[in-house]
Amino acid sequence: MDSGDRIARGLIGDGAARVVAVVATDLVKEAVRRHAATGAAAVAMGRAAVAGLLLATLAKDEERVTLQILGRGPLGTVTVDASGAGTARVFVTRPNLPALDPALGEGRVSIGESVGRLGIVNVIRDVGLGQDFSGQTPIVDGEIDTDVEGYLCMSEQIDSAIACEAQLDASGRIRVAGGVLVQALPHSEGAPLVEAARRRFRDGVLARALAAVAGDAAELSPAALLAVGLDDDLASLRLLGERGVTFECPCSRERAASTLALLGEDDLLALIREEGAADVTCEFCRARYDFTDAALEEIRHGIRRHVPPPS
Repeated sequence: MDSGDRIARGLIGDGAARVVAVVATDLVKEAVRRHAATGAAAVAMGRAAVAGLLLATLAKDEERVTLQILGRGPLGTVTVDASGAGTARVFVTRPNLPALDPALGEGRVSIGESVGRLGIVNVIRDVGLGQDFSGQTPIVDGEIDTDVEGYLCMSEQIDSAIACEAQLDASGRIRVAGGVLVQALPHSEGAPLVEAARRRFRDGVLARALAAVAGDAAELSPAALLAVGLDDDLASLRLLGERGVTFECPCSRERAASTLALLGEDDLLALIREEGAADVTCEFCRARYDFTDAALEEIRHGIRRHVPPPS
C-alpha cells in the first residue's frame, strides 16, 4: 500500500534521551476502513496503532510487539501487532460505537469511558529467539497513550513520556494520526527532558498541533511532530534515521488452514459432515479464507500423517 507515513528516531540532550515520532495517518485509515470502525473505536484503534509502532521501533527490525489494552468499557479489547520494520495491524472487539461530536475532532478526544478506566495493559515482545518477554500493568485512565506510558515506567522501568493522537474529520473519518515518545536512556541525565515532554503532552500540545494541520495532512512529517513535542530541546536533536510505515497483515490461506487443524481430526470430520465447508476470517485485516469439504478433508488427513506412532 502506497503511503506517506514515516517514523523517525533520534537523540536529545547529548544522548541523555531518545525520541521517536511517527505519522501513521494512512495506516490508521486502512485499519479503520477494514473494520468499519466508528466514533471512539476509530480513535482508539488509531492511538493504539501509533503506540504500538512507537514501542516496536525501540528494538531491532525483527522484533514484534503485541500491545493489548484490555479495558472493561464497551469497546472491549484493543490489540496491535507491530514490528521494528515499521509495519502494524490493529483490531478492536467492538468497532461500531456511536459517532462522536464532529467538534471534538478539533482537539483531544476523551475515550476513557469507551475503553474503560479499569483493566490491564499487556505487552508481549517477540525478539526472534524463540522466547517472548511480556509485562502487565493496570490501565491508568483508558486514554491508551497514558496507559502505555504507565506500562513503560512501571513494567519496563524506563522513564518515558508519550503522546498518541488520532483525529476525525467532520464526517467521522480519520483525518490524521501520529505520536511522539521521549525516553531517558540508562545511567543518563534524561529525566528532566522526559518530564518537560510529559508536561507539554499533558497540556495537549500534540492534539492542538494535529488539529492545526490543514487539508488531509499529507505534508505532516515526523520532524514536524518532534518540533512540537520537544520545543526548547529540539536544538539538541540528533536524528538517527527515518523509514516508511505501512499497514501489513501476514495472514494467509496456509495460516488459516493451520488454525482449522487445531480443531483436531474428530472435530474436522464432524464439521465436514455437518457443514460441508468452513471459513476463517482474520481478526486483524478481515480477509476471509473459504474451505470446501475437500479442502477440510485434506487438512484432516494432514493431521493424521503427522500423528506420531504409538509408543
